[in-house]
Amino acid sequence: MKRSKLVAIGLVLAMVLGTSAFAAEYTVKGGDTLGTIAQEQLGDASRWKEIYEANKDTVKDPNLILVGQKLTIPDGKQEEVKPAAGGKMTPGTYTASAMGMMGDVTVEVTVTTDTITAVKVASHSETPSIGGPAIERIPKAIVDNQSLKIDAVTGATNTSRAILSAVEEAIQTAGGDVEALKKVEVKTEKPVGDQTLVADVVIIGAGGAGMSAALEAKDQGAGRVILLEKMAAIGGTTFTSQGMIGAYDSKLQKEMGVELTYEAMYANLMSNASYHLDPALTEVTLRGSGATIDWLSERVGLPIENVIVGYGPLQMMHLVTGGGAAMAEPFDAALKNAGVEVMLETRATELVTDSTGAVVGVRAESNGSNVAISAKSVVIATGGYAYNPELTAMLTPELAGTWGIGFPGSTGDGLIMASKVGALLTHTDDMMCVLKDYEIMSEHNGTSASANNSFKGLTDMIMVGAEGKRFVNEKDQGYMSQKLNGPVFDQMHKDGLGYVWCITQKSTVDANPRLARTLGLEYITADTAEELAGKLGVPAEALSKTLADYNSYVDAGYDAEFRRNADELAKIEGPLVAAALVPCEIITYGGVARNDEAEVIRADGTSIPGLYVAGEASANSAYMGFTLTNCFTWGRIAGAGAAAYAK
Repeated sequence: MKRSKLVAIGLVLAMVLGTSAFAAEYTVKGGDTLGTIAQEQLGDASRWKEIYEANKDTVKDPNLILVGQKLTIPDGKQEEVKPAAGGKMTPGTYTASAMGMMGDVTVEVTVTTDTITAVKVASHSETPSIGGPAIERIPKAIVDNQSLKIDAVTGATNTSRAILSAVEEAIQTAGGDVEALKKVEVKTEKPVGDQTLVADVVIIGAGGAGMSAALEAKDQGAGRVILLEKMAAIGGTTFTSQGMIGAYDSKLQKEMGVELTYEAMYANLMSNASYHLDPALTEVTLRGSGATIDWLSERVGLPIENVIVGYGPLQMMHLVTGGGAAMAEPFDAALKNAGVEVMLETRATELVTDSTGAVVGVRAESNGSNVAISAKSVVIATGGYAYNPELTAMLTPELAGTWGIGFPGSTGDGLIMASKVGALLTHTDDMMCVLKDYEIMSEHNGTSASANNSFKGLTDMIMVGAEGKRFVNEKDQGYMSQKLNGPVFDQMHKDGLGYVWCITQKSTVDANPRLARTLGLEYITADTAEELAGKLGVPAEALSKTLADYNSYVDAGYDAEFRRNADELAKIEGPLVAAALVPCEIITYGGVARNDEAEVIRADGTSIPGLYVAGEASANSAYMGFTLTNCFTWGRIAGAGAAAYAK
C-alpha cells in the first residue's frame, strides 16, 4: 500500500537545457567502463549507450573495452524535453511518498503547465545495491519520455514501483492526467544482438561468493574471467548485510589480543544451527575464516576495524565499517583492477555440457539477446532461493506457504541449472524464516519492512489456529526464533490456511510504538473473546476457553498445557488485538551439494567436471553469523579450483 504526503512547494522557472563541448575522441584508460567515461565526458553515467552506439564498429561488446582504444564521444547535447501527454498542470514542485523495499521513498516532481521537468528521489531507506539502479534510472526515464509507462529495473521492482506510485500521486495533485501518461510509449534501446564469447572461467552471480571466486581465479592465473550478474548491480545479499563476518585467528584479533580456539568456534556454530550442518564442510568454513578476514582487508581493501561479541559468547564478529554497503567500492575497484569482465543484467539460463558430462559453458540472456559463453570451468554463485517460495514448496513441501522476503535475486537459478546437469541438491529443509503480517504480504505487496510484526516477543501473547486453540509453546522459539516456525507451518497446513492468529492486548500495542502496524493499517480489535472470534472466523466457545485457560496459567505461575514458565506469562485481557502471521523466508541453507574442494557432486558422490559452487547456492556449511564467512571462504576455494581446472 502506498502512503502519500503531497505538498506543492513553489512555482518552477522554465528549465533550460544547457550544452557543453566535449572532446571528439577519448582514449580508454585502465579501469574505464562506458559508464565511467559517460560520467566524465557527458556528465551522466546513464548515457553510456550513446557512446556505445557511436562506436559500434569497433566496440562489439559494451562490457569489453580495451586500454588504449580510441572512442568517439558524441556531443553533450541532450534532447529537448517534449511536453507531456498529461494535460494541463499547475506549475510547481510537489512531493510524494510511497512504500519501497525498506521504507518510504519520497520524490520531488517539478512540472510546468504541460511538462514534467524534473523528478528527484529526495529521501529513501533503500539498499544501494538493490534500489540504487532504480533510483538512478526511473526518474530520468520519466522525464526523458514524459511517460509513466516505465518498466521496473531488474531486481528492484519494489523500489521502482514506489518511485512510480509517488510520481503518479504528485502528478495527480498537480492536476495532470496520470492515465494518459501511463499510455505514452517509451523509447527502448535496440538489443545488442546475440553474442558468442570464450572464457577460461565463468562465474554466475556477483555476490560475495561470486566476486571472491572471480578475484581468486584471476589471482591464480586464470586468463579471461567473466562474471555474470542478472541484477543491475553487483553485491547480492552481501552488500545488503550488516557487514558482520564471523572468524577466529585473524590478524586483527591477534592485534587485539583475542584468543579463540577452533573447538570453541565449532561448538558455538553447531549449537546455533542445532547441529544440522555437515561437520567436514563446516570445518573448512571455520578453519579458513581467519585467512578470509585477512584477505578481505588486504586484497580487497575492506575497512574491517573492530571485532565484537555476537551470535553467541565469543568475540568473533568482524565489523566492516559502514556495513555491507561499504563493501561496494572496494570490491568494484578490485574486480576492475584484476581485469574481471562483469556483465550486468545478464541472466544465466543453462549450463552447457559435452558428451562426457563435463561443464563447458553457459547460456545466458541480456536485454532480449542471447549470450553463449564457452568456458573451461564454471562457478555457480547465484545465491539461495529465499525469493522463490514456489521452489521452496517443491523442494520441501512441509515449508509450503512461506513468502519470500530475501534478496530479490535469490530465486534458485543456480540450483535449477545444476540439477539439470546431474547435481545433487541437499539440506533444503533448513532455512531462516521470520514471522510477518500475512495480510500485508498477500494483499499489499509486502516486504520485510512493511510486513514487520513484533508480537512474538511479548509475554502477553498467544497463537491459535482455525479451531481457536493454542498449538505450541509460543516462547519456545529457539535460536533467533527459528524453532517456532515448524509448528506454525504444521498448523497452517492442518487448517488449510496461509497463516495462524497471534493475539495480545490492545493496551500493550498502544503503549509501544514499535508494535504499530505499517502502511496506516489497523489490527483486528475486539472488546471480548467472543467478538474477536467472530472477526477471526474461529469458534467463539473455543477461543473464550483458550484465553480463560491461558489466564489461569498466568495466575498459577505455570503453563500446564504448553509449559511456559512464570516469567514468560502475562495476562491477556480485553480489548484484544489479533494479527494473522506467516513465516517468511529470508535466508536458505540448502542448495547444491559439493565436496571439500567446492566441486559440485552427484548423488553417487562423484564430481561433475568443470563445475564448482560457493555461497548460499551451496549447502550445509554455515549458519547465522557465518553466512558471509561462508560466501567469501568458499568463493575463494571455488575460484582457485576453477582456475586450476582451466589451465
